[in-house]
Amino acid sequence: MSYTTKDIRNVCLLGHGGSGKTTLTENMLYLTGAIDRQGKVNDGNTVCDYDAEEIKRQVTISAAIAPISFGGKKINVIDCPGFQDFAGEVAAALRAVEAGIIFCTAKDGLSVGAERNWKLLKAAGKPVAFYVSKLDEEHGDYFGVLEALQAKYGSIVCPVTIPASDGTGVIDLVHNIAYETNGSKTAKVAVPAADAGKAEELREALMETAAGATEELMEKYFEEMTLSEEELVTGIKAGLKDRSVVPVFCGVGTTGVGTQALLQAILDYVPAPDEVEGIDPNGPTAGLVFKTVSDQFGKYNFIKLVSGKLTADMSLRNSRTGNTDKLGRLYTMCGKKTTEVKDACCGDIVAIGKMEWKTGDTVCDPKAE
Repeated sequence: MSYTTKDIRNVCLLGHGGSGKTTLTENMLYLTGAIDRQGKVNDGNTVCDYDAEEIKRQVTISAAIAPISFGGKKINVIDCPGFQDFAGEVAAALRAVEAGIIFCTAKDGLSVGAERNWKLLKAAGKPVAFYVSKLDEEHGDYFGVLEALQAKYGSIVCPVTIPASDGTGVIDLVHNIAYETNGSKTAKVAVPAADAGKAEELREALMETAAGATEELMEKYFEEMTLSEEELVTGIKAGLKDRSVVPVFCGVGTTGVGTQALLQAILDYVPAPDEVEGIDPNGPTAGLVFKTVSDQFGKYNFIKLVSGKLTADMSLRNSRTGNTDKLGRLYTMCGKKTTEVKDACCGDIVAIGKMEWKTGDTVCDPKAE
């Protein structure tokens, strides 16, 4: 499927080890049909944890990319390691994304790893959201985690999805609907009566925070004390981009509860690459080598295309070496699985095999000044 820059979303999943990042990525792939069976970290058969050491230790060691096709768009999800030993992988991933989603489990709440990643995203100037995982764990408390996040980071932290009290799904406060999950199927239904009061209370608080994202919305809110769904989406998106709104989502990666709502939220609120500074779809071809992998599957350089369009028959100049290299094949990577592609649009992430490039290199059209 061919995409344009406006169709691309790049996000990384961050958080303490064991907070459910790899499991949610696996669930996203399963629910969107990219894989026909959902693997488990404990079974060593997930898409993103494919290295022998990762399977043995049951932890993520290397950041892995999972392209998700959803709603006619492409979401490049980068599943990052949670342990400090592999912080270099997180730093590399941050250079390739437009937003980061920090995981907190419903049981353990705000961890040291989550706080560390908040600081990293702040230093990088990247939008940030939180995801409260493992809602089904015993002693899990979504609202307790939400209160802890708001106590730490202030009222800019706003719930956008909350768990339904009966455990069957999540409630989308923006659109005032519930996502009910049964097996691998999720349907949009009315907000359960038992949760309607709580949902309305939180929706009003969300509206007030989102209204502060732009002057126009603030004026509208003060005049009418309400915002339409469309205006609320606009406010959250603008607020996420400038870090004046920090949305909170939730779900259960093993069952799919909340996953469809999160995917839709990524499309709705995360900036497309051309909505941030430094990305130019109409410029000469240029890309950043943000990650290099060399293992039994071969050597691949991962490129975030920041300008122009990339095709498999192009030659690119390496700004570090001054050398001009003719490209090998272009691939999209899903864990270790390669899929050959003929081209890539600005903002997308592709892998190129058999190049003598290093992480941190920038490559560009030789004819560009």
